[in-house]
Parts: sequence; C-alpha cells; structure tokens
Amino acid sequence: MPTDVGPQNFACADSPPSTVRVVPTLDHVVWAVPSIARVSARVLEEHGLVTVAGGSHPAWGTSNAVIPLSGAYLELVEVTDPDAPRIGFTGVVAAAAEEGGRPCMWCLQTGDIEADAAPRGLHVVPGQRDNPDGSVITWRVAGMAEACADPRVPFLIQWDDPANMPGVIPVHHPAGPCRIAHVDIGPDGPRAIEISCSGADFTLP
Repeated sequence: MPTDVGPQNFACADSPPSTVRVVPTLDHVVWAVPSIARVSARVLEEHGLVTVAGGSHPAWGTSNAVIPLSGAYLELVEVTDPDAPRIGFTGVVAAAAEEGGRPCMWCLQTGDIEADAAPRGLHVVPGQRDNPDGSVITWRVAGMAEACADPRVPFLIQWDDPANMPGVIPVHHPAGPCRIAHVDIGPDGPRAIEISCSGADFTLP
C-alpha cells in the first residue's frame, strides 16, 4: 500500500482501522544492509544519491550511514559486532541483512514525544550515537520494542538538537534535490521507498 509522507494518516497494511493515527512527519526509514560500503556505492552509481558517514550504536552493536533527503532520510544500518545478541533492534537488522538487505523499520519525528507516546502507552527512553568526529548525537525514542515486534508500526523520535538531525545534513546529490515521496508499508513493515528527485523518480531498494 503506497503511503504518502507528511502530516497525515499513516495506515499499515492488513491492520484494523484502530491502528491508524495522525502523526507529525516521517523522520527516517531503517534499511538493514549486509555492507554499508557496498550499498552506498550502488545507490551513488545507480541513482546519484550520496551517503553520509554516520557512526556507531554501541548498545546495539550496529553502525549506520545516512542518505539525507530534504529533512527525512534513509538510515543504512549494518551489524558490526558479531557478538551482539540478536534481539530487539539488532535482531531485526541482522535478520533483514541476512536476507540480502531491505527496509525493515520506519520512524516518525515528533516535537513532543511524551504527548505522542502517552496515548499508545509507550515508554520514552534516551538514545545516542557516536559520530566519526568524536561528537555525540542524542535523542529520545518511544515504541522501539513495539516496532521491532511489529514493523508495520512506526516508532517515534524527538531529536535533542534539531539542527543536528541527520535529515538536514547539507549534501549535494548528483541526482539533484531529492525527497521521500512515498513509503510502501506491507505486512512485514516498509518494503519500498519512492524517491522523487529533480531529474527522475525511482524506487528503492
């Protein structure tokens, strides 16, 4: 089911109407990959999209890179710690990467995570990632466990410093200015991402 991105209803395929809720805006789609380097090279060669180095999630044993797309972004995630337990977020990413790589989760950005989490009974927890330059980016997240259990359902995020959000990192894509136009949410979560650029439209992965 093609899902428009923006401040509107997001509906999950094969889910009852009660799961449809009004949300603020798409923050990012998690794309689990066997190798960030290989996928980054492919999307640049085939689609003209530049990937920006991210950092590590020590608690999950993963590393990431991001493709900024006019506010929202694609998050390429790779399991880099072979000893990390395959549970929760790490388990979801590992399973999708072992299938060859695919979108596996999606996230909505909010300006008041406590208020948006409360109706769903979600627990808000802090998160952080170490950047390659030694800086740390921090946020609060809600609904991660629920989204891991049912990837049709988005988790929520609020960035502590909106100026440092990955989606607003300045980047020059050879394809021109690009944005996420649609996200196709299927029974197993996000499965296709339509990208609209000044030169062409295409679908990932």
